[in-house]
Amino acid sequence: MARRPSDSTVARFEVARANQEQVLAESAQRGERVVSLVRLALVVLVMLSQGVIARMSGELLPKDPLRLVGSLLYTGLAIVITLSLYTQKPNRSQAMWRPVAVTVMDCGFFGFLAWRVVSVTGEFRPQMLAAGCAVVIAFSVARYSWLHVLMSTVMASATYVLENWWMGGFSFAQVSFVLGCYITLGLLIGWANTAVSSMFLGLRRRDNLSRFLPRQVVERVLHHGDEALAPVQREVTILFSDIRDFTSLSESLPPRAVLELLDDYFGHMGQIVMGHGGIVNKFLGDGMLACWGVPDGDANHAVHAMQAALDMRKKLEELNAWREQRGEPPLRIGVGLHTGVVAAGMLGGAEQHEYTVIGDAVNLASRVEGLTKVLGVDILVSESTWKAGGGRFQGERISEERVKGRREAVVVYSLEGRASAEQEAVPHPRPARLVSSL
Repeated sequence: MARRPSDSTVARFEVARANQEQVLAESAQRGERVVSLVRLALVVLVMLSQGVIARMSGELLPKDPLRLVGSLLYTGLAIVITLSLYTQKPNRSQAMWRPVAVTVMDCGFFGFLAWRVVSVTGEFRPQMLAAGCAVVIAFSVARYSWLHVLMSTVMASATYVLENWWMGGFSFAQVSFVLGCYITLGLLIGWANTAVSSMFLGLRRRDNLSRFLPRQVVERVLHHGDEALAPVQREVTILFSDIRDFTSLSESLPPRAVLELLDDYFGHMGQIVMGHGGIVNKFLGDGMLACWGVPDGDANHAVHAMQAALDMRKKLEELNAWREQRGEPPLRIGVGLHTGVVAAGMLGGAEQHEYTVIGDAVNLASRVEGLTKVLGVDILVSESTWKAGGGRFQGERISEERVKGRREAVVVYSLEGRASAEQEAVPHPRPARLVSSL
């Protein structure tokens, strides 16, 4: 039986769809604003063409009060549309229906001009009508839906055909040629609109997802859809890290300096985690939770996590050398790793949610990190992580520790470095040093 999506999951998807519609409406409004300005520019150019240029070339049409009234009415409507687009907020309903009214207005204006020219001169000029109808199709660039492009193409074609038929200048060869050009133009604009909208939505969605999901999860969602966020249960390796004595350090610094310090520190450590195929699940004040093995399975998740911990130590040495040059105190960190089974998936409601890992393994990894303070080492790994490392690392069996929330003692190892090729064998455990409680 298929698993029923939870109400929170459905709500998240509904919010995502609503956001997508809103993004399209915003994009369509920006496109309509540009078109409205171009429309006003076209009005000016038409007036220059039919007034100043026609007068200079001796082709001035006889005075026609109706044509003047129609032109002024069209100009006034164009100005009103422009002002409304620049004063109103994006609205999905308006983005859907405004282009319909505007297209009717544009087609009506160019058809009206052609009719008045014939009325006052007795001469039909199909080339001017053809150009005007082509502009109507071009106005559908960047509109809300490809249906608007189809509508503009159909209405412009119908205006051209009906005007030719009414004025007695209908020619199958001429009309079919012009309609072929219109269809080609409409198809090209429709394809461009769809491609640009898809790319724009993809970028916006990637940016939005990246705000609360790790990069690997974002890629899965973009390639496989929202089903990629379905909960999974899998063995993973969890890493907890923490800056030692950070409270006393932060008390001596202004808040902005503390933020800059953490931003720089987490920036470096996050890159190390992702460079070894892990995901940074969350930042916890001066702590960090990372994991390996989700959302994609990784047979060597423990190896990658242990190597990341070693690289974090090395990077910290570099950061401290830089801090020493500036006369700043060095940073010390504790890192704990544990391997176990967790549940991974989305957690939260429609408005606020995150991809996270849940399970006893997460709690134990946090306890192991806490033991670094007690045992005086910077990196500790649990026995399950040590065994999963397959003898690829050097270290020492420190002790069996009892931690809160667990009856059995936890065996922990220090992590000193990568084993050489000759040493890549299961290490001989050394005697435990002490037993304490955390």
